[in-house]
Amino acid sequence: MAPPSLNIEFILQRLYQVITGASAQVDLSSVPYYLLTLVEALAVFGIVFSVVLLFLILYYRARTLEVEHHGFHELEHAALVHHEHAEHEAKNPRWEQAAALATSSNDSDWRRAIIEADIMLEQLLRDRGYTGGSLGDMLKLANPLQFTTLDLAWEAHRMRNAIAHLGDAFPLTLRDVQSTMSMYQRVFEEFDFI
Repeated sequence: MAPPSLNIEFILQRLYQVITGASAQVDLSSVPYYLLTLVEALAVFGIVFSVVLLFLILYYRARTLEVEHHGFHELEHAALVHHEHAEHEAKNPRWEQAAALATSSNDSDWRRAIIEADIMLEQLLRDRGYTGGSLGDMLKLANPLQFTTLDLAWEAHRMRNAIAHLGDAFPLTLRDVQSTMSMYQRVFEEFDFI
């Protein structure tokens, strides 16, 4: 059985009919054989080329999707690693140091922790544009609608004043220190300072 071949005569006749609008049969016997063979070879080459090109387009699209998918996973992983690293990294090392002093077994470290937290609060309020000669003045002028933890700041500042003015004569317990540092922490969290 002979391999199938294209009926080039039929294709050319149909092409001629479409272009000219004629319905008559075209006589291809006057067309040289080599020209018919060339047209048939070009048609076969065109079909093969089209199939190869279609395969390449599909491969390129699949590969592009794979690379994009891999890239999205890499970005997601990098963001997760950055987020985990940021969680482990102290947002405010100065606060971390003051909090560590508050957990010490030495009451002089407790006093230093509260005084350091009070200094940080004063600096925070100055940086935020609060005015006044001292922290007490800034707290007096603060708007409670914009500073929702103002009462906590006052309470913590009063504890700092008692420690600063009475020194070692002021009895300080671990519970007082934890409560005061918790107040400072809530104020700092309101301002996204820690």
